[in-house]
Amino acid sequence: MTNNEFEIEKQNKESYQAIEVTLKRVSTQPGFVGLVAITEKGQIIKSTFEEQEEAEKYALYLSHFIKQASNTVDALKEGDEVSFLRMRTKREEILMIPGDKYTLIVISDPNRIKERKF
Repeated sequence: MTNNEFEIEKQNKESYQAIEVTLKRVSTQPGFVGLVAITEKGQIIKSTFEEQEEAEKYALYLSHFIKQASNTVDALKEGDEVSFLRMRTKREEILMIPGDKYTLIVISDPNRIKERKF
């Protein structure tokens, strides 16, 4: 294993551990439905959804949504970047947190949320 491959593997392990810590924290919150962690290309790193199709749907559509939002922000203020997106519908609240290594997508049911701590 080369030094570069070792560094990439180390970064991936650290990223995965960070995802696990976040998952433990948000999964206990009222209204939590699921979490999907994706790469910049929309590939799933981690999902809590039982149905793979459900996770793939969120990954596919929201990766495009996040990319469009990022392009819009950059067009409005060159060099600026999206750090957090929140979308709320009648049935869902979707929190999107883009990062350098991965993007977290947290889905919750706003009808079951009373007090949220995240």
